[in-house]
Amino acid sequence: MGKFSRIFFLLRIFVDVPVFISLLAVSFLFSACKSKPASQEEPRLSFPSASLVFNGIEADDPVHLKLLFALDITYPLPAAGQVKIESWQVNLNGKNASPAFTLDFPESTVIASNSSIPLRLNMDIAALAEKGLAPHDDYSVTLITELVFNSDFTVPMKFTVSGLAEFPGVLEPKFKITSIAILQAELINTRFRVGLRIDNPNPYPVELSAFSYKLFGNGRLWAEGEEKNIIQIPENFSVEGNLFMMMNFIDMERRLLDQIINLVDVNYRFSGEAQVSTGVDYLPVFNTEFNLSGYSEVLEK
Repeated sequence: MGKFSRIFFLLRIFVDVPVFISLLAVSFLFSACKSKPASQEEPRLSFPSASLVFNGIEADDPVHLKLLFALDITYPLPAAGQVKIESWQVNLNGKNASPAFTLDFPESTVIASNSSIPLRLNMDIAALAEKGLAPHDDYSVTLITELVFNSDFTVPMKFTVSGLAEFPGVLEPKFKITSIAILQAELINTRFRVGLRIDNPNPYPVELSAFSYKLFGNGRLWAEGEEKNIIQIPENFSVEGNLFMMMNFIDMERRLLDQIINLVDVNYRFSGEAQVSTGVDYLPVFNTEFNLSGYSEVLEK
C-alpha cells in the first residue's frame, strides 16, 4: 500500500469512529424505546375489619346496669355484605360470667360502608352475687364476640373481637339498729330513741335523703317516720345517729303499754326506703330499700 493510501485509511478510521459510536448510541436508544413497558402492580383487595368500643353505662339502680358498646366495622368492599354475631361471652374480673348477662344486638346487619352497630350488655349484679361472682370493688368486664362476614366478593369470614369496660362497683348502704330506748312512757304516747348505724362500703362518699322508715316490735307496728336531713357518709365509713319515734296508744289497750314498758328485749323489724346519690357519673339518684330484723335490749333512757 502506498504512503498516500495508508494516510487515507487512517483518516477514515479516525473519522468513522465517532460516527460509529453515535450510530451505536442511536441504535441503543431506539432499542430501549421499543422495549416492553414495566408492568403495573394490580391493586390488592382489602377485607372487612371490626373493633368493639366501650361507650359508657346507663343505670336506674345500682343492681341493674346497661353497658353500652359499639361494634365499629371498616368495610372496604365495593358491594354490600352482611355481618352477624354468631356467639358471645362475658368475662368478669377474669372469670366467665356469661349467665348473669344478656346482650341486646341485631341478629344480622347489612353493611355497604363503614358502620357502627350499637350493642347493650345488661348486667344483673344480684344474679352475680348469687353465683359468688360479684366483686367487692372495681369491675373489669370483657365482652367477646365471634363475628361472621358474608359477601359476594369473599368466602364467609369468621373472627373474634373483644372490648373492655372498667368501672367502680356500687354497693348499697347497710343499716343496723344498735339500740332501742324508751325515753318517756305516757298513757297516750310513748317516745323511743332508736340507735342506727349506716355503713357505706363504697370507695366514694354517698348521701342519703328522703329517708322513711317503720319500726315493728314483737310483730306490731310501733312507730314510723321520715328523716329529711341529708345524711352524708364518707367512703368506706360508717355513721351512727339516733332516730326519735313516737308510739300512739289511743286505739290500743292499756296492757300493751305496760308490756312495752316492762320489756327487757324486743324482737324488732326495721324497714324503709332511702334516696341515695353517689356522685358516680353513670348512676343517677336511686332508691334503696332495707328490711332488717333481730333482737335488741330495750333500755330506759
